[in-house]
Amino acid sequence: MTVRRIGSHFVAAIILILAGCAHQKAPVSPVGLTRLAPIRFENWNGVTPPGQRVVLPHYAMYSTIADRQVLGQLGQLMEGAWQAYRSLAPEVPASGRSMRCYIFESRSEWAAFTENHTGEDAAIYLRVNRGGYTVGDWFVAYWIGDVATFSVAAHEGWHQYVARHLRDRLPPFLEEGLACLFEQMRWEGALPRWDLARNQPRLASLRAAVDANELYPLAQLVRMHAGQVVGKRNAQIEAFYAECWGFARFLQDAEGGRYRPALRRMLADAARGRLFGDNSREQAARMLWDPATAQPMLEHYLGMSLPDIEMAFQRFINQLVEVARET
Repeated sequence: MTVRRIGSHFVAAIILILAGCAHQKAPVSPVGLTRLAPIRFENWNGVTPPGQRVVLPHYAMYSTIADRQVLGQLGQLMEGAWQAYRSLAPEVPASGRSMRCYIFESRSEWAAFTENHTGEDAAIYLRVNRGGYTVGDWFVAYWIGDVATFSVAAHEGWHQYVARHLRDRLPPFLEEGLACLFEQMRWEGALPRWDLARNQPRLASLRAAVDANELYPLAQLVRMHAGQVVGKRNAQIEAFYAECWGFARFLQDAEGGRYRPALRRMLADAARGRLFGDNSREQAARMLWDPATAQPMLEHYLGMSLPDIEMAFQRFINQLVEVARET
């Protein structure tokens, strides 16, 4: 899980990481690494017990995990995720500075680091009981098994990537949905690869939400952030993330990729500080996000009214669910 607060000094996102993979028809070719990234190990003496600093082309990964084979996999995973993020937002200029991530072997080490590095907000992050969180352009996670940890790292890596590269704020529900696109991956030998159409746990949750009539109306969803589902029933939390994922899939894949150029324009404009309707720069000191900006922003980029967007979105969701019923 991750926590992002809306209307405070940082933004937090609460994620539910669900492990697993299944096959769906891919509208695009898999993305990721085509060859191993160079990697270097150094001592990290800033923690007890001492850990390792893993130096990669785009990341500096700090970890108390002793097994270098595991750390090597995590390093390749993050470099592959970087390529996957770039494939989603190719017009966004890439940063030349390494991004930091912290992955601890135990929850107790993770908790101690959190208490020492997140100040008065530590109590919020310590509520995370499985996964990780992102603060600014660095993320912190702990080991929960290879599949789940890889999923958390790739999801949190998107939040980190957005914080580093975008000057304007995407609506939080959309940022969460895009992050969910990267939760499922596979290994081709030692190389991580992503099919951004594949996320069976989110698809299963979406189907459950449809069957239980628990989908959020789009006019409500676009104004939401992850903090608003904290404390709700597990089914409602899963429905939120599944529907966010479904909307990200809609922008990527619906109607033969009809809306994909609009998504890329949104990301490119956000990187330039020109995102339509965003006023977060006017409140940069507090990093506030105005929920009222989400609807006109989507209507502007998609060239449709929100009711028309919802109709197209519901058709797409119904198609996804019907495919799920047949498999």
